Amino acid sequence: MGFKMFTVAEALSKAFRENSDKQSGQFSVTLVTSSGVAIKASEQVENRLGSECSGVDGATGRVLTLVNTSESGSPVSIWAETQLISSGDYTVTHNSDSSTITFDNINIFDLDALKIVYYI
Repeated sequence: MGFKMFTVAEALSKAFRENSDKQSGQFSVTLVTSSGVAIKASEQVENRLGSECSGVDGATGRVLTLVNTSESGSPVSIWAETQLISSGDYTVTHNSDSSTITFDNINIFDLDALKIVYYI
């Protein structure tokens, strides 16, 4: 049996469309590896402020350390205020003692509300 690979957004959209006629309005999506093995993951959401990043207010290259340190998965989405940040505008680094996000091509201001969604 072959598996079709979807992004998380595609999988959620597909699951919603296929289950939208159910009265409960609930659906689930199982994340799998490329070989089809189910990944047991839980969604983590961190709501942070730009002031928690290293670096200068309004600059690029600011770094945010995730609370869930080395267990953090790669972000599914990162938002600054109401703007979804493109994956090309940040770099994620998983170290033995922390996980960080470096905002490479986007200016992060101290007052920016940041939302990071990832799975562990």
